[in-house]
Amino acid sequence: MVSSLQRLRQRYGRPGLERILSSLESYGDCLSERRIELTTAFIDDGPSIAQFGLKPLKAITSTSVKGAIDRIVAELSTRRGARPKSSRDAAQRGSHGSDISVLILGGGEVIPYFRLSNPAFDSDSSVLSDNPYGCHTGTVSSEKCLLPDRPVGRMPDGNGSTVQLLLNQMAAASEGAAWLSANPLSLQKSSFGYTAAIWRKASLKVWRDIGCSGNLKLCPPLSRQDATAAWFMNKNFLYFNVHGSDTEPFWFGQDGTSFPRALSPSDVTRFGRGKSLVVTEACYGAIEMSKKRDTSISLAFLSTGSACVIGSTCIAYGALAPPVSEADLIALSFFRNVHKGMAFGQALVNARAQLATVAISRQGYLDEDDKKTLLQFVLFGDPTISVLPISAGSGKNVKDTGQKTGPTRQ
Repeated sequence: MVSSLQRLRQRYGRPGLERILSSLESYGDCLSERRIELTTAFIDDGPSIAQFGLKPLKAITSTSVKGAIDRIVAELSTRRGARPKSSRDAAQRGSHGSDISVLILGGGEVIPYFRLSNPAFDSDSSVLSDNPYGCHTGTVSSEKCLLPDRPVGRMPDGNGSTVQLLLNQMAAASEGAAWLSANPLSLQKSSFGYTAAIWRKASLKVWRDIGCSGNLKLCPPLSRQDATAAWFMNKNFLYFNVHGSDTEPFWFGQDGTSFPRALSPSDVTRFGRGKSLVVTEACYGAIEMSKKRDTSISLAFLSTGSACVIGSTCIAYGALAPPVSEADLIALSFFRNVHKGMAFGQALVNARAQLATVAISRQGYLDEDDKKTLLQFVLFGDPTISVLPISAGSGKNVKDTGQKTGPTRQ
């Protein structure tokens, strides 16, 4: 776990910091019950960082934090050596999984995202990404960190508005991990899907390929006025293929030139439930800096106890109809990987690799939209949590069914 002691103290004062440290201790105890060791590194605190032979950072930048993480991981790897792993651990990591996961405690104002050059030709000046934190030493450019091999998760703090969001996430990670690993779950029976009507065909392909047979809700005709507790009741896998905004708190549907509001943060805080996995393809679906739970749907989900939110930090891309691509493939592959028992962080690592494999098999290379998709999706939550599935589901493997349909997200 990596964070800044000084920035947390500045945001929440000493009483708030003490509550964070106390929750971290309890969280570490819960991880131990799952045979996971929590190593805490406050990179600007001398006593905390000295255990790794490092000096505290005087300037916290994405590059300096990555350098510290790389050295800490190297030190931990040296200490552990070739310690045997159980077959369950190996299954959770995947065949190419990493032994060490990184959890960033705090939003982008506490531990900054990397601002990578945007490979796509759109209005985003850069791509906010946590990818480099999961890559080998020195890897910081867009081209070199498309496929990180180290699982990374982040617990954002809602712009420092209240310490409770961080505390809720640590509690949700502790309680959710225990519940999700003890209660067999089926994608077919415990899923909720909601899509803009214009993307119905692509979303339905994802929905069916992950093994879901229930109704996929469309906006329009539905809108946020139709949201009820029944939408989320007994649902652990939540899939959203909707529009998002960097200036408004809503997610939107679309049919022609109509863009009704599909969901709001207040809908989530009223009807949301804990222990859910949320994947959103919305543009800016995971933007969290300068946001609070009342102005961010992702933060609203985290505040109500969701174990994981996967989303994009900027404009995302997908297809109008099959074959699915880009963000659709991230969602499809992530859900499949989780349902095989992979930990959330490894499931996203593998989903990126699976997207790249499909794209290259179709067109022989990664185009600009593919590269941006690989950079922009982040994981909010504990990357080591996994789900106990009932079965592998009824979906079929993604196949190359033709040329890629042009990107449609705006």
